[in-house]
Amino acid sequence: MPFSDPHSYSNLNQGRIAHIDLHMAADFSQRVLRIEATYRLDRPAKGSLFLDTRDLLIERVFAGEKDLAWEQDADDSILGQRLHLQDLQDVSEFTIELTTSPEARALQWMDPLQTAGCRHPFLYSQCQSLQARSIFPCQDSPSVRFTFQADVQVAEPLLAVLAAEHTGTENRGDTRTFRFRMLQPIPSYLFAIAVGDLAFREFGPRTGIYAEPESIEAAAWEFAGNERRLEEAEKLLGPYLWDRYDMVLMPPSFPYGAMENPRLTFISPIFIVGDRSQTSVITHELAHAWTGNLVTNATWEDFWLNEGWTVYAESRITEILEGSDISQLLNAIRRLAMLEDMKRFGMDSDHTRLKYSQRGIDPDEIFSHVPYIKGFSFILLLERAVGREVFDPFISKYINTFSFQSLTTEGFVSFLEQELPEATEKVDVAEWLYAPGYPESAPVLSSSFYDEVADAVAAYDRGQLPSRERVSGWHPHQVLLFLRLLPEEMPAEDCRHLEAIFDLRESRDATLLSRFYVMAIGSGYQDVLPGVDRLVGSVGRSHIIRALFRSLATAQWTRHLARPLWELYRQRHHPMTAASIEQILASAGL
Repeated sequence: MPFSDPHSYSNLNQGRIAHIDLHMAADFSQRVLRIEATYRLDRPAKGSLFLDTRDLLIERVFAGEKDLAWEQDADDSILGQRLHLQDLQDVSEFTIELTTSPEARALQWMDPLQTAGCRHPFLYSQCQSLQARSIFPCQDSPSVRFTFQADVQVAEPLLAVLAAEHTGTENRGDTRTFRFRMLQPIPSYLFAIAVGDLAFREFGPRTGIYAEPESIEAAAWEFAGNERRLEEAEKLLGPYLWDRYDMVLMPPSFPYGAMENPRLTFISPIFIVGDRSQTSVITHELAHAWTGNLVTNATWEDFWLNEGWTVYAESRITEILEGSDISQLLNAIRRLAMLEDMKRFGMDSDHTRLKYSQRGIDPDEIFSHVPYIKGFSFILLLERAVGREVFDPFISKYINTFSFQSLTTEGFVSFLEQELPEATEKVDVAEWLYAPGYPESAPVLSSSFYDEVADAVAAYDRGQLPSRERVSGWHPHQVLLFLRLLPEEMPAEDCRHLEAIFDLRESRDATLLSRFYVMAIGSGYQDVLPGVDRLVGSVGRSHIIRALFRSLATAQWTRHLARPLWELYRQRHHPMTAASIEQILASAGL
């Protein structure tokens, strides 16, 4: 089914990139990557070839010994610059020499003091959604997949890791060159690199974690169950086709909870809480190895196909690992978060639809829980319409049919109608995919853990604060749910009581703390300001920081604090997070 990607300049009728050889050198003094990239197309190109770039210094383009004509002839705040290779004569292979910008959106260059060890600098990438084009020219659309080989030169004693197979290391003087290959074709947004002072711990035959030496033991303990998690995922989703599943514990400025780069998930340190209560995030990222990395949304307009399916798969695996009550509790919490996003957008907004035109819209600017939880609810409703005995074989056929391919929403609907017509008879597919809001037919979620929290919330509504004894055995997710169900404005003394019974001043759970701080700011509870300061200075997860600054900028008693606090810690945050906070502050007139 033909489609166009509104977030890429590429014209796939000109040909597709099939393979890239990358030679990269990391220059921390200038904060740039110096790159020579050789491209192989799926067929010889004639005339023009368009590639996506953003703020790249293109130095030379050539094929063999012949220089090729080129220009960067279009520029857009969302799409970046179009690189136009001109007058090609049956060219199937060409090379581009380039240097990235020190402000490349995909790259975060960190000073030693911004790392856990405070001794060595650190570099990491984040290419989703449209940022791979700020590292190297590419057809930066999830509909284009390519294999690659790469070598990365770094200074001693740093270590480079890529989301690819490590094939060797060469030491030469005071530099080290690490070599990699990715035999499975990936879309550009899944390209990933990290360079830093990294140690490694193995969990099992196929799993392990990289982290700074100061964090490696805590990280290895927290995620020690990954090998079993992989085994359980295979039972539901089929064979794992990426060989290894390793992780990198990122510096605090990482803007996401995690990123599902194939073979090498990047994970935020906010999940190192010392009790393994937050490891379901790994279940989610691992599930992406099938739903997202293996079967990929064709455009960012189809993002729900990645995330809705992955939340569904995560829920099924969590049910095995932690029980149905925890699985359903997690989904109930996320549903509340989604409804908050929908309310913020407006229930009739396009942003509450699963599929709509995003031409002229930066997908990072509208990032929300909607594709995750509305998409999950749709998939769960399909499962319940036919039962797992029928739905599980459908999952297998879906993954096997579209492995290493990209799929549109319409392509999925066509497959669903062909393979599971009984589900489409019971579920209003068009309403779920194309209508705004959250349909009344949404599946019911049931958890005794949820009911326990709901009872405590009802008691609070009657004027009864929970006692420490009542909540002493609660799972951390129950505490989070309780805080989510409470009003964002309450007497400041109630905030003080909750802070005490949940031991929030000693908590390491950034998600829990951010929710409490939002409530406390709205309630005028001034004692939380030191905690807010610490969280902004130590946590980089974008949605946490955005929520805090929306609250700070809204409450009259904290408005004057918002801009100074941001200026104090701006340099510790990722450029994408910084852009979001600047927008929040500007909208508030700060």
